[in-house]
Amino acid sequence: MRRYWLIALLLHVALFTGLLVRFDWWKAEIPQAPAAIQATVVDETELPQPKNRAADEEQAKRDQQEHEEERRKQELKLKQREIEKKRQEESAHKKAAQEEKRKKEEQIKREQAQRQKRIELEKEKRRKIEEQKRVEEEQRRKAEEQKRKQEEQRRKAKEEETRRKKIEQEAAERKKAEAEKRRRAVERKRREDALKSQMAAEETFLEGETQRKNQVLIARYQRQIKTKVENKWLEPPAARPGMSCTVRIRLSPGGDVLVVATVKSSGDPIFDRSVEKAVQKASPLPLPPDPTILPGFPELNFNFKK
Repeated sequence: MRRYWLIALLLHVALFTGLLVRFDWWKAEIPQAPAAIQATVVDETELPQPKNRAADEEQAKRDQQEHEEERRKQELKLKQREIEKKRQEESAHKKAAQEEKRKKEEQIKREQAQRQKRIELEKEKRRKIEEQKRVEEEQRRKAEEQKRKQEEQRRKAKEEETRRKKIEQEAAERKKAEAEKRRRAVERKRREDALKSQMAAEETFLEGETQRKNQVLIARYQRQIKTKVENKWLEPPAARPGMSCTVRIRLSPGGDVLVVATVKSSGDPIFDRSVEKAVQKASPLPLPPDPTILPGFPELNFNFKK
């Protein structure tokens, strides 16, 4: 555009200069020799065509407006693509968040269902245990009731039999009442003696059985103590097979060793002290199943033998 304007300006300047030179009317015309003219042939199609300045400016404005319009359209398209991309990303994030929320809710529901199932199973287990206890208690009660009824029936049958015999004897042997009375007295005494003997024998048997059971329990309890003490015993160098000592132990209600002292020495103080330390380290000791089987409990004598 500037190049065309420059060419047009040069052409006008050249034309105006030529006119001044050719028509110098304020001076006397002086005849001069004809000047030599140099010319160059120019193709008219190659010369820039003059244009209207207003039209050029209008065209430039239109071009500028079209350029601005195209630029705005491109920016609008770019913004729309960005908005659409952002919307898709937000939609994807929203869907992912919803999916995550759904999974968490499903996980919570599954955990709640499992927890509820465990609670129901625990309730059912406790109910079955309670039902089993109730059935066992009912069976025990029925067995005791049946036993009581049988005992009552035997007692009544025995009383009825005794009463019947007594009536028959009184009716048949009325005249021999005194003799029968003496005989019954003798028989009663014999029965009483036999019953006393039987009861004494049973008591003796029961006492022996109780003592035997107690001895078994005591031996078992002593083995438990011995095992625990042996696990804590550090054998001294001078210990020899067959060495033994007896210590007296005082226990708390929970089995803790309160006092331990040697009452029968092995003859080696080091051996005796090692046993005492082993008893203290083994605390708490096991408690007997029935403290009444051990006289003087919670104090007891414990014999330790290598």
